[in-house]
Amino acid sequence: MQESLKRADRGTAVVFVRSRLTLIALFLLTILSVSSSRAQDKPGVLRPPIESQPISITISINEAVETANRRYPSIARSDMDTKLAGHEITVAKTQYLPRMDMLLQEMRATQNVTTGTILPQFLNVIPLQSGPPVGGSSFSSLFNSNAGLNFSWELVDFGKRAANVKVARRGFDQSQATLTLTRLDVQTRAADTYLKLIMAKRQILAFQATLERMKEWALVVHTLCDKGLRPGVDAFRADAEVSLSKIALIDANKEADLLQQDLAESIGMAGSNVTTVEGPLVTRPKQSLPSPQVLLMPGAGKDDLSKHPLALVRSAQIDVSKARLHLLDRSWYPHLWLESGIWGRGSGDRRVVSPVADGILPKTANWAVGLTVQFPIMDYFKIRAQKGVERSQIQARQAEYDLAMQELIKQDGKARVYLARAQEVAAETPVLVEAARENEIKARERYRVGLTNVVEVAEAERILARAQVEDAVSQVKVWQAILSTAYAHGDLQPFLRLVRLSEQTGAGGKP
Repeated sequence: MQESLKRADRGTAVVFVRSRLTLIALFLLTILSVSSSRAQDKPGVLRPPIESQPISITISINEAVETANRRYPSIARSDMDTKLAGHEITVAKTQYLPRMDMLLQEMRATQNVTTGTILPQFLNVIPLQSGPPVGGSSFSSLFNSNAGLNFSWELVDFGKRAANVKVARRGFDQSQATLTLTRLDVQTRAADTYLKLIMAKRQILAFQATLERMKEWALVVHTLCDKGLRPGVDAFRADAEVSLSKIALIDANKEADLLQQDLAESIGMAGSNVTTVEGPLVTRPKQSLPSPQVLLMPGAGKDDLSKHPLALVRSAQIDVSKARLHLLDRSWYPHLWLESGIWGRGSGDRRVVSPVADGILPKTANWAVGLTVQFPIMDYFKIRAQKGVERSQIQARQAEYDLAMQELIKQDGKARVYLARAQEVAAETPVLVEAARENEIKARERYRVGLTNVVEVAEAERILARAQVEDAVSQVKVWQAILSTAYAHGDLQPFLRLVRLSEQTGAGGKP
């Protein structure tokens, strides 16, 4: 009789195992078929098409700054990091929620129980076995089942969870400061490249004018040489000057083309053909507009520079380290937990109680409610060492903040000098151009009447060319100096506001 029962149990076990394996196989096949069908439906998800046609756009400097702010990848990446830090605050707050776990187990196992002790296991190799001890050992198996629901809630933690949330908040503040600094760097780079491209285009105009003058002068020299009024070597010198002017123009065009590529990349549209709108940027701001020194440097002190995004990033790093130190201060405290559970167990062993469904369904139920105090005593030494590390981190971050303030103060001082000297040079270059033009006219006349040689005329032409280039560049350099001053104070809006005011009042002119 017992032998027939054992054979029946083994037959039931075989049927049970086969049915479970069949269900698992069907489930895996379904997942694989769905995954393959989705991959076939979306063949281009991982490799989006690349735009091969270049885009041609015409933008002002304000639009260039706005486009860079909207499209440049590093800003998008920093923005995602900020959103991630915001989600980490939410994750930290979930530590206040209670914990509820449910467990269901169905198994087939032997029932050999022996008296003894099982130490806590790091790898959980030996399963726990319960029931009355048996005198022997048999590999015959029975069905077993376990089902339970556990509810636990940390009631008292002495501020550890609040400190953890504070760490997440300080991390979010650091991410926001980093995002602001990234925006400032990207916008400043776009505006500076825009101004450099304008300077390159103004140089092209100056070199084109020089080339036209040199061609005209070369024609005069050739006429005089053909008539025998000047030696033939003068004609070769004039041709050489024309070639030098052409090479200078080619170099200026190359520089402008390279800067155009840099501008397209700086606004997040690499490869596009970007055309600038010079507007009022070709001459320094009018005297009727607010002074750049007043508009850009209202505070101009260390307190004002402490609001610079770089200073805010360094300050946020200090706050993060302080928050981590505060978390460690709250880590070596007892923790009080409210714990409760309800569970049921079933076994196919008929020696104690008759099973339900041959042990597949639980029959015996229990519940428990209690309080647990947890105190990691030996963590004291580890936490003390970690606190020493964080204190060192705070000192290092403070030194980085002081270094950043030194750099910002230096940038502010250099920007002031740069702006003041750029304005002085821009006021002087018109005088230089006028004097060089008069010198060039007089040199030509002297050459025509035979009072000088070709070398003096060539030198006069070079002086005029340099004067025109210097005038074109110096006017734009005033705007570049204003941009540097705005960057030194961490805000480009005063610079962009001055550009808009210049556009509204017309192109800037000489004061």
